[in-house]
Amino acid sequence: MKNDLFGGILRALRTLIFVAAALFASRAGAQGRISGVVYDSLRTHGPLANATVVLIEPSRYATTDEKGRFSFDSVAPGKYSIGFTHDVLDSLDLQGPIATANVAAGAAASVVLAVPSATTMYARLCPAVHDTSTGMVIGRVRDVDDQSALANAAVSTEWAEYVISGGRAVPSRMHAATKSGAGGIYLLCGIPTNVALEVRTELAGIVVGPSPLDMHGRIFTRVDFAVSRKDDAAREMPLAATHGDSIAFAAYGPGTATLHGVVRGADGKPLKDAVVSVIGTERSARSDAAGAFRVEQIPAGTRAIEVKSIGMMPVTFSMDFPTHGTRDTTVGVTKQAQQLKAVSVEERAAQLSPMLADGFATRQAHGLGSFLTAKDLAKHNYSDLIGVLSTVRGMHIAYGTKGYPLPQMLGSMNLTTDFCVPNFWVDGAPFHVTTAGPGGKYPYTDLSDSVRPEMVKGIEVYTTPGEVPAQYDKFSSTGCGSIVIWTR
Repeated sequence: MKNDLFGGILRALRTLIFVAAALFASRAGAQGRISGVVYDSLRTHGPLANATVVLIEPSRYATTDEKGRFSFDSVAPGKYSIGFTHDVLDSLDLQGPIATANVAAGAAASVVLAVPSATTMYARLCPAVHDTSTGMVIGRVRDVDDQSALANAAVSTEWAEYVISGGRAVPSRMHAATKSGAGGIYLLCGIPTNVALEVRTELAGIVVGPSPLDMHGRIFTRVDFAVSRKDDAAREMPLAATHGDSIAFAAYGPGTATLHGVVRGADGKPLKDAVVSVIGTERSARSDAAGAFRVEQIPAGTRAIEVKSIGMMPVTFSMDFPTHGTRDTTVGVTKQAQQLKAVSVEERAAQLSPMLADGFATRQAHGLGSFLTAKDLAKHNYSDLIGVLSTVRGMHIAYGTKGYPLPQMLGSMNLTTDFCVPNFWVDGAPFHVTTAGPGGKYPYTDLSDSVRPEMVKGIEVYTTPGEVPAQYDKFSSTGCGSIVIWTR
């Protein structure tokens, strides 16, 4: 009897164990899986790596791989909410959209997540009413040496807009400015997307830029800046230094960074005599027969580099230069200048001079700027170009520490100063003049010797930002107007 009872209990335990095992197996088999991809529809228009995906209800997390993929295994059947976070969204204090996944027993659910579109982001971040051809520029300002975020950095850009008034187009200078937040993030709203711009930043007298920017019609563009707080050459030069005062200039000293590299053509071969320049500075170099170049004394921080070669389209890119650092690069100049088709001329016509073809007479009729013609010059016996410029409204001839004449211009963008160094153009091309002439020569010797008064056919002088024609406008990067000289 006792044995029969014990045997019954043992059989019952075996049955319970079998049932529990079967139940556990059925529950384990009922687990599902969630997988998916996160896309960056704002910047790269591709997979978003290193995004943190959140399975909200059970508080589970996964990180996307380099292809934006993620997965959650062993998910019980049910309905789940899934979201994600990323530095791109965190820096803007935004959240990604929430998606829903329905998991069936033993099945896999697929989810696609995406960063909000540029249009959506623009509406959220810049809620004011903007023109349809505008967008936003966003970026981060950081220290180039320790990579820390820099707050309160002033970021700005300028452009010209034309308004029809009295039957003619009147230019108006537009300005957008902001400051970086605690995380170094800044946002510029209402920026035109169809014109070339230059963006710069300033922090405690340290200037980075200008960085060329062309949004190419895009609503969203990102421009980051790295600032050196250790390189004195990165500080904005005082008026005296920019006007050629060697003592003031020496006090700031040369930059601490260096760039060297190689320029190659479309065929991959070294390109000789390509000019490599650091935009916004006077630092440049020319490549040798091996295509090699070296530019020294560059102010540290983010700098825009421009590479030019005859017959090729210019190449522009930005680089971050650490204080006392050296960067190496290989530049490929592959885009050739457009080759125009041959034109057959069947009738003779009066050929316009470059000055008239460029619109000198039209601009003169609009009354913007000051103009001198050959007839005006013939009334006086000028000895050199300095004498000609001294008679133009808005011009001022000062004398440097060595007593040489220094043409300066009234109407600086910096309202705390009276004069600035103008931008020169000769026959439609920029003519670079230095602020410290070699061998004791005054800064404008090269220009004055190259262009004699008897060679001049016309001069245009623009002293304020609203009147400078777009093709001769460098106000945003130099803070000064332009002088356009036409020769016979």
